[in-house]
Amino acid sequence: MTWGRVLLWVVLGASLLANAVMLGLVLRFGGMGGLAGFGEGAMGERSVWAEVPPETRAAFREGIAENRRELLRLVRELRAARAEMLAAAAARPYDRNAVIAAQEKARAATAELQLKTQALMLRALDRAAGVGAADNGSP
Repeated sequence: MTWGRVLLWVVLGASLLANAVMLGLVLRFGGMGGLAGFGEGAMGERSVWAEVPPETRAAFREGIAENRRELLRLVRELRAARAEMLAAAAARPYDRNAVIAAQEKARAATAELQLKTQALMLRALDRAAGVGAADNGSP
């Protein structure tokens, strides 16, 4: 195995682990205040999320809790897509088209999870602003 392939495995594995840990923490604790990048940063700077009113953050956490089952399903699908991508990368003989197809699946699973999370955030922000989903054309 070449160093390039070893590096690919390490980077992909670290990415999968980091994403799983972050989403697990959000789903487990329902908040983001104690996570780096969402509250006080490592160097003391405050993030934009810290400027969002507490009631809006609470509404977002509530949305996450209400949609926990679907979010967990999306995380499982993303995990499976990434595992498929790693398996395709490690397959011998190497099939570039299989890797590309697996990458597309992982990208689609990532996008679906992001869209769901962002829709929940938008709903919380809309509620805080007194705007209904019908008023702003959001899905």
